[in-house]
Amino acid sequence: MTEAAVRQGRGLFVGVLIGVQFMVSLDATIVNVALPSVQKDLGMTPASLGWVVNAYALSFGGLLLLGARLGDTLGRRRVLVAGAVVFALSSLGCGLAAGPGQLLAARAVQGCGAALMSPVAMAIVIATLDGRERHRALGLWGAMSGLAGGLGMLAGGVLGLFSWRWNFLVNVPICAALVPLALRRVPESRVARAGRPDVLGALLSTAGLALLVFAVVRTREVGWGAPAALVPLALAAALLTGFVLWQRRALDPIVPLRIFRLRTVSVGNAVTALTGGAGQVTYFFVTVYAQQVLGFSSLASGLVFLPISAAIFLTSTRASGLIQLMGLRHSLMAGLALSAVSLVWLARTPPDGSYARDLLIPSVLWGLGWGLAQAASFITPARGVEAELAGTASGLIATTYRVGGAACLAVMITIASGRAGERGTAVLSAPAMGHALLGGAAVCLLGLLLTSLLPRDTDDAPQAAPVTGAATTSQSRRL
Repeated sequence: MTEAAVRQGRGLFVGVLIGVQFMVSLDATIVNVALPSVQKDLGMTPASLGWVVNAYALSFGGLLLLGARLGDTLGRRRVLVAGAVVFALSSLGCGLAAGPGQLLAARAVQGCGAALMSPVAMAIVIATLDGRERHRALGLWGAMSGLAGGLGMLAGGVLGLFSWRWNFLVNVPICAALVPLALRRVPESRVARAGRPDVLGALLSTAGLALLVFAVVRTREVGWGAPAALVPLALAAALLTGFVLWQRRALDPIVPLRIFRLRTVSVGNAVTALTGGAGQVTYFFVTVYAQQVLGFSSLASGLVFLPISAAIFLTSTRASGLIQLMGLRHSLMAGLALSAVSLVWLARTPPDGSYARDLLIPSVLWGLGWGLAQAASFITPARGVEAELAGTASGLIATTYRVGGAACLAVMITIASGRAGERGTAVLSAPAMGHALLGGAAVCLLGLLLTSLLPRDTDDAPQAAPVTGAATTSQSRRL
């Protein structure tokens, strides 16, 4: 096989895996734009409408660790393809739903499909690629996540001009294209396991994470001090504590705790959670500002995110070269610092502001900083992880990113609502949103502080992580 053919094959291999992440990220924003039309067409109440988002978030966030583990045990390509099929069929169910119950059930199943695909796709990248090649792929992973978020806003507005159902049905042809490519281009791999499957660990982690996501989501409606939020938070804490204690005893644990001996994993995942939080806060409040203060339509709000997405794509796709130049730790710090400065600038946007004068430049600068920070935050927790722990590493990255994003957003919504004097985004003023964006800047600064705790060797040029052939079966590098 010629060198050009090898490069082309590897490019298609990475493209399939990045395409999976693009689709999952696209769904997060393309659906939000459709919510008003869904409510009107299906006659949903405001409370039930929120569960169009929450049903997906609960199953997705709760099953990420289990999805990564199933990939290790049953075969990563097999689970990836199964997740894509589930995602496609449930997206079809969402698009054809005749009532609220059918839509919410399909959304929950859709979250299950995403929880199978996303961590397994990243696990394949971590297990198969090394050094700078892995950095480049994870940089593209971050680029697609950011690009999909902005394009989802725009595509959602365009598709919504025809019918909200297309905001779900668009996933079907994407999955139809990805599945045959995955079967042809993605090598099968699994990890040799010792002992019986950790059923108790799976139950504790899934229930604990699902309750944690539920509690965080509830705080947006009832606040942090209400029993409706405190009770599930306490139960989630108890279940997750039990999960950690059980992992110390389990013969074949879902999360081998030895992985946290790597400071890049323990500190890196904390930074990943904060980076995800900064992204969620910015996307949410810039959207609210564009629609409620500037009076933009959904489609015009989507256009606001095009320059931001372009900036994210620019730095994310060049993350590997920047890391080679500055080192991983310094690249992450630079991205978080620029994000924090940009959010402070955005927080000063006046109530009578305009897009060109007050929003364009700081939002693009934020995209440049956050694009680099996000790419580096995906790379850091995977550094030095051997192939047999690739599934665990990817599950942790996906979980901390999603849960951290949801938690930070819930806190900032509470801050903004308290500043406005009422609960709910409908009454948020520009100053109230400014306080939330300052909170987002504080999140970035906390991430910057934690990044300083990373070992200094993360500033060295990328080194190949050990990939042990004995740990896997059927793993092929012939792409």
